[in-house]
Amino acid sequence: MSGVPAFVWLALLGAFLQGFAFALSRQLLVYSDNRMQVAFYSLLAPATLAFLMAPTTDLSGVTRAPGLILGFGASVAGSQLLLMEAMKRADASFVTPLLGLKVFFVTIAAALLWQETHGPLVYVGAVGTFVSLFFLNDATFRAAPVSLLFTLAAALLFGCNDIFVMLMLQAGFTVQELVVYSMLAPLLILGPLGMIQSRGSFGMSWRYFRALLGYGLVQIGALLALTGAFAIGRQVTLVVIIQNLRGVFGLLAVYLLAIAGLRGIERLTRRQYLIRAFGSVLMAISVTLAIVGS
Repeated sequence: MSGVPAFVWLALLGAFLQGFAFALSRQLLVYSDNRMQVAFYSLLAPATLAFLMAPTTDLSGVTRAPGLILGFGASVAGSQLLLMEAMKRADASFVTPLLGLKVFFVTIAAALLWQETHGPLVYVGAVGTFVSLFFLNDATFRAAPVSLLFTLAAALLFGCNDIFVMLMLQAGFTVQELVVYSMLAPLLILGPLGMIQSRGSFGMSWRYFRALLGYGLVQIGALLALTGAFAIGRQVTLVVIIQNLRGVFGLLAVYLLAIAGLRGIERLTRRQYLIRAFGSVLMAISVTLAIVGS
């Protein structure tokens, strides 16, 4: 275990936290039907940390590469909004695994942009994670076409987020700087849109605030872990393959949060748990193959 690179552990931690974050995001829609507003609020808690970090962060990237910051912010804002749209139309255990389809887009982009290639086992692992998605969705991809469309669009933009992270790291941005921009830039984009659409109505309650705070804190942890994994490992394809484990952790989150009685969390049957457990084992084996083959 001591031979496992640090970035692999960070990627695993990020996948674990993301699985829980996506399960918690489904709960936010219990308190509001306005997806724009929910997407804005879901960024508000992490942005609070970004505001606190900003005075001690070198923000020279604003003048050095403003285009990257704007593109990154728009990508994060779009992925968050599409995630909420997908979650409104489908359960978290359907959406979360399918986001792993971004691995193919990221793998192709990494090969074209940085000539990043790997041994056969890494690509076998990538294909294995894709096959496991089928079982993590009850051995069927049946869903309303619109929910599938939003989920696939969200997967594409989440892949764009990872590409922007690598581009910015290569342009000299620090991990702390990336975290600040990833929270503040999309908030500035979604904030005005959310307030216009909701006509300035915040619609906040204590339970809603508590749900947002929990989601935000988990998201912060996932962001820090994954950004650190990209910065240390500089292997975008492998990090994204490991990140697919969030589908397994998302299933665990749904089970535990349902036991805890949280509102808006789906209830799965015994058959669904068995099929998805098989998918989880296949996912774990596939990710292990990718790590060993890297």
